Amino acid sequence: MPLNKEAYIRYKIIDACIISRHKRFPSMLDLINVCEEKLGKKFTISTIQKDIKAMKEDELLGINAPIKFSKQWNGYYYSDPEYSFHNIPLNDSDIEALKTATDMLANFAGTRVSENFNHATEKIFTSFRESFPDGNSKRKIIQTDSPPSHKGFEHFELFFRAAKDKIPVCFVHYSYRKRTFKSVIVHPVILKEFQNYWYVVGYSESHKQLRTFGLDRIYEPILLKRKFREANPSVQEKYFKYVYGVYPIPGQKRQKIIFRVYPMLGDYILSHPIHESQRIDNYGGDGALTISLKLVPSQELINFFLSFSNHLKVLKPEWIQNEIRNYHLSALKNDK
Repeated sequence: MPLNKEAYIRYKIIDACIISRHKRFPSMLDLINVCEEKLGKKFTISTIQKDIKAMKEDELLGINAPIKFSKQWNGYYYSDPEYSFHNIPLNDSDIEALKTATDMLANFAGTRVSENFNHATEKIFTSFRESFPDGNSKRKIIQTDSPPSHKGFEHFELFFRAAKDKIPVCFVHYSYRKRTFKSVIVHPVILKEFQNYWYVVGYSESHKQLRTFGLDRIYEPILLKRKFREANPSVQEKYFKYVYGVYPIPGQKRQKIIFRVYPMLGDYILSHPIHESQRIDNYGGDGALTISLKLVPSQELINFFLSFSNHLKVLKPEWIQNEIRNYHLSALKNDK
């Protein structure tokens, strides 16, 4: 029997009624009334009877509730006073799913997150191994990209708290391009990972707009006791939803970008779309594709075009064509 959300809530309500010390031996009418009060809808005697039967007998649910009916008290009780609804045993399928989830979680620990997050995941692994000693397989089945530790991870929790609790942060930011340090005050909105690097996005008082800051370029962050400035929701949507990467190019609006990819790259992009706005405008007879995107151009998108420039050609807009051309001319100049 599949366990839907509402049924599970009713099971919890029935359990709470049975173990309640305020009214022992709840009747069928008591159970119906509490379910209706909690869920805001009507229930029949048949529905609650089926719930009790499922809690007692359904092997797939695995609840195995020792529910009995007392004729003397005209109500329900647990024949085993030690029974707990919250200690439902896992079946074989549940255990295998939990093992897989634990293996996947292990891959995301380490250098991706902060030290305290690692402590939390390690507690989960330790508890799991105690309950299921064979759950920690010696043969690695899942592997994700695990980059070496980068600068800035020590500030992960501070920015996580700042974004969660809406606390402005002051920090020193280093610009790789300008090779200068600058003090800024940012009102963090979100922490974002892109290609194994972490960034904090928030409203910058210096720039008077949403900006992205790499954690590896942040020094001495301090939480401030001042009013948090909320970013415009429409601006946030454009910044997060219509951008590939993390650094939208200043001054650029959402626009249509068209490029042609040759057969070798075409299959890859069909399997791994660049962005949710991606559309196939034309299928060429030779296997080439004409693809369009509608988003705010970013430095990461330019870098993507550059990395596959021998397998694609940007058709529109012209300014991106010029950007790519200038990059190649600069590379040739440096090669001389």
